[in-house]
Amino acid sequence: MDHHRPEKRRRITPPPPTAGVGLPDDLLFMEVLVRLPVKCLLRFKCVCRSWRARMQDAGFVRRQRDFSRSSPPCMLVVARKNAYEDEEDEEFSEPEDIAFYRLRPGHKPGDFETKAAELLLDKAACPPEAAGVTDVIHAAHCDGMVALATTTNQVFVCNPATKELVALPLGSPDVDSDKFPSVAIGFDRWRNQYVVARYFYRRWCYDKSRRKLDYDIGHEVFTLGGGDSWELTVDPPHSIGGTPPVCVGDAFYWVCDGLEDPCPSSLLRFGLRDRTFDDLVPCPPHFAYNPAMDHLAELDGKLCHANNGASLTTFEVWQLADGDDVHPAQWSLRCRIDPGPLYDEGFGCYGFQPLWAAGGGMLVRVSDSDEMLYWCDEKGRGAQQVLDLEEDVDPEHDKELKNHVYHVVPYRESLVSITSSVIKV
Repeated sequence: MDHHRPEKRRRITPPPPTAGVGLPDDLLFMEVLVRLPVKCLLRFKCVCRSWRARMQDAGFVRRQRDFSRSSPPCMLVVARKNAYEDEEDEEFSEPEDIAFYRLRPGHKPGDFETKAAELLLDKAACPPEAAGVTDVIHAAHCDGMVALATTTNQVFVCNPATKELVALPLGSPDVDSDKFPSVAIGFDRWRNQYVVARYFYRRWCYDKSRRKLDYDIGHEVFTLGGGDSWELTVDPPHSIGGTPPVCVGDAFYWVCDGLEDPCPSSLLRFGLRDRTFDDLVPCPPHFAYNPAMDHLAELDGKLCHANNGASLTTFEVWQLADGDDVHPAQWSLRCRIDPGPLYDEGFGCYGFQPLWAAGGGMLVRVSDSDEMLYWCDEKGRGAQQVLDLEEDVDPEHDKELKNHVYHVVPYRESLVSITSSVIKV
């Protein structure tokens, strides 16, 4: 009789609990970490040497910058003492440390995430060899870096997020000591470099009786991380006035001086590719050559100009359409802002400066007896005050901010280093 042994059953061993699956480094760094605020990334650099090296890599810096470019900007505020109103007080002409505040617009016009300004960089001390940041300045922004022109020949560049402040070498001497400070900063995509530009006068004399301006003007650029001195360019074809320049696309746009006779009927375009003044752009309609009232701005990637226009009670924003070999660039009216009853209260009498446009609204810095930020409806349905700069820019931090001028620029933070030997982004 055959006896069959029963088949031995195989014991099935359940798999051990699965541990957390780690993300590949490329995915972790290039898709996840690049979306975090810069202050978080600076902390993560301390995790280990490999993380620090990865976050300093040009590819990571470029990826973070590109994400930042695609997001709505914050507003960077620099408060400086009003030296023009207190010329007799020596205290107001002395250079001092500088602080940067950040305001966050909301996701729709008429809203802010919070009215409390965030102090990004407090009392950034100037390098000891520098002349110091004067009260009167001009601020310009590009990819997280802010260029500051002063009333001396000194230009500073700061990255408030990384707390890097650099004094550039002194520029060429400027004999026009009374002019408004001006500086431009932009990205040269052909050389993968950031460029700072300024103009200066070798000779400037205005004869009021003859209404004749006698001048000799120069222009120079400084390549961040690519040199230790300013480089002279071809001289501008006209004198340049006090209206601040703007960088749009691949060019800086400067405004001519209205004192020149005959008065120039064009803006000056300095192309970053060839580093020369390559075109004369016709002035927008109703251009007044008034630094306090004429403002150039970049809105939606287009060159725009704001002024009082034909009416004394409205503000017009004009936009320059792209030209080609056949059709020259032309200005068209983008919108007309009617502040309504606010105009009778002095709305914009000392300045109407567009900062950013989104969702049919335009964020504007308005200067009158106070300094405010307004959301203005581009279809002419009025203006809504959203921030009082004197009240909302950290009044507890500095009780003396009441007598200040507020410089406001759109701002997108980045890890871009000012002092890298080569900025490969």
